[in-house]
Amino acid sequence: MHHYIAMEIFRNEFVSLCYEPNDRVLLQKWQGYVPSDLFRRVIDMSVQFIREHEVDMLISDTLMQKVVRKNDALYAASKLTEMFADGLKAMAFVIPSDAFTRISLKKFADEGINSDSVGYFQSMEEALNWAGIYSRSVSEISQYGC
Repeated sequence: MHHYIAMEIFRNEFVSLCYEPNDRVLLQKWQGYVPSDLFRRVIDMSVQFIREHEVDMLISDTLMQKVVRKNDALYAASKLTEMFADGLKAMAFVIPSDAFTRISLKKFADEGINSDSVGYFQSMEEALNWAGIYSRSVSEISQYGC
């Protein structure tokens, strides 16, 4: 059984940000309506972390997140090019079936990022498989991150 050594970078009632050094994955888990200033702060923290550490993949788990404001989505999308320039290889969104959230997240794809490097999935398992992080049991996947 694989044991994760997740490093918690930030956590509050709206979001957790942590790093899985074995897989070089930075994981954002969002919850509810995230205040604009907090959303942007976590995006900036992610940019900084990717710049300073070896991160191959960013997974943004938005299953429990409510709609993202258009300006916040555009802000995050504008930072994605920076993350790729700093060594990020891929970004995966775990997205809810909620159409509004899905539409606001698709803005990332409009920012001229190579679409092969950005994936949209309906479960963490799909995102991890796409990332080449296979053979996780369901209980391990549910514990992925921090």
